[in-house]
Formats: sequence, structure tokens, C-alpha cells
Amino acid sequence: MKVTIVPMSILICLLFFMCLTPIQAQEVEKSQKFIVHEDVVKPGMVAEYETASKAFNGALEEHGATGSEYLTVSLNDMRYLYVSPIENMAALDSNPLREALNEALGEEGRKTLMSGFDGTYDTHKDYVLNLSNELSYNSGEIVEEGVYFRHFDYYFVYPGKWDEAKAISKEWKDLYTSKNIPQGHRIYTGGLGTEPLIMVVQWAKSADEFYAQQAKTRETLGDVKDLMDRTMAITRKFESYDGWIRPDLSYKPEAAVAGN
Repeated sequence: MKVTIVPMSILICLLFFMCLTPIQAQEVEKSQKFIVHEDVVKPGMVAEYETASKAFNGALEEHGATGSEYLTVSLNDMRYLYVSPIENMAALDSNPLREALNEALGEEGRKTLMSGFDGTYDTHKDYVLNLSNELSYNSGEIVEEGVYFRHFDYYFVYPGKWDEAKAISKEWKDLYTSKNIPQGHRIYTGGLGTEPLIMVVQWAKSADEFYAQQAKTRETLGDVKDLMDRTMAITRKFESYDGWIRPDLSYKPEAAVAGN
């Protein structure tokens, strides 16, 4: 598992920005950015993986590593997401946690620590997400401590449909606002390392509470067939997952991700 930030080559960054429309490029500059490390864990190795992750956290805490806190989320498809806020794309060139562990444990000691993850996952990757306050719906509710359940909806947008996707997202926000829906949601857009993506994140104390809230929301919204049809018309692929914030696998979670 690599929880640290991995340097990206200049060529990849140039290709990324060349592929953005002017509007998308502006959004990248305006929004809060997060670097996400994602591990896809083998179903039969979850316990071993989490043991290694806790050992990694323990080493960071013991040696007071600074410079890259992260919040961990586990999803119901055996993915683990390690999420850290970054100020700008230049932050992708640093490796603060690796440097701290090398200094504290030495390179061999760090490698021994990381060997606990060996064989526990098949694939992993890093990518950037952008929190869009413009598209997110803030109902005014305060997300209290202990509200750890999260629901994720991934809308992978067809190439060339980004402007339309943004306009439709604003329509959803306006509808929620007009109906005074009590349940808020946050919108993240895909950045470096992702396909064109709009990700909707919602929260509750439990899955049961969330789905009960959803039923009430659908009733309050009324007939949304036209808006939903237009949403799916620009969506190449849709995926939906439940997940949980994992304070036990996070490093300094209180400081990691405001607005997770």
C-alpha cells in the first residue's frame, strides 16, 4: 500500500491539462483538491490488510510524522481510500510520509513495515478529486462526530458532455434547495488520474438511516423523471457504493479532510 503522495511526471500533467476544457481548467483552479490513494483488497485478506494499515498508522504516530494527514474510507466492494487535501498540483511531487519514515526507521525499516501489505491487494492507484462547492448542496446541517456512514454515486460522463453535466448538476441543486431537502450532499469532480466524473457523496449515522432519508427525499422531490432521464443520457457508466469513514485507519482524522 502506498499512502504517500506519488510524484507525477511533467508529461502526464501536461497531457492532463491539454485534455481539459477551459471551464474544467477553471474549476480545477477554484476547487479544493484531494489526492486519493486507492487499494483494492482481496476479500480473504481484509483482516491482514487492516492489521498492516494500523501498524503503519502506529509508526507514523510514534515518530510524529507530519506534512500529509489522511482520512481513510472503506467501501463495500473491498476498496480502501486514503484521502488527503492538497493545496495545488505541485504537492504531487512531494513524499512527506515516506521521508519521515525513512528518517525514523531507515529505508530498510520502512520496507519491513510496508511488507505487511504484501499479498493483501491486487491493484492500487492514485488520483485527484476536486470538491465543488458550486455544485454541492448544503442544507445547513452539521455533520457531527460519529456520522461515519457514506454513500457514493459515481456518474462517469460521456466525453464532450461536461458542460451539460455541470448544468444538470446545478438543476439538481436548485431542485433540492427549492424543496428544502434536509439531507445535504457534496459533489466531487474527477481530476488527474480519473475519467470525466461527477461523484456524489452523502452521509448518515448508519445505512438504515441513510436509506430511510432517501425514501423521504424521493417523496418530497416528486416527479423527477425528466431530470433523471437527462442525467442518465449524459452518463456513460453509473456505479453506486456504500462506505464508512475509518478513524482507526486514518492518520490525524480531525485535521485530514474538512468537508469529507
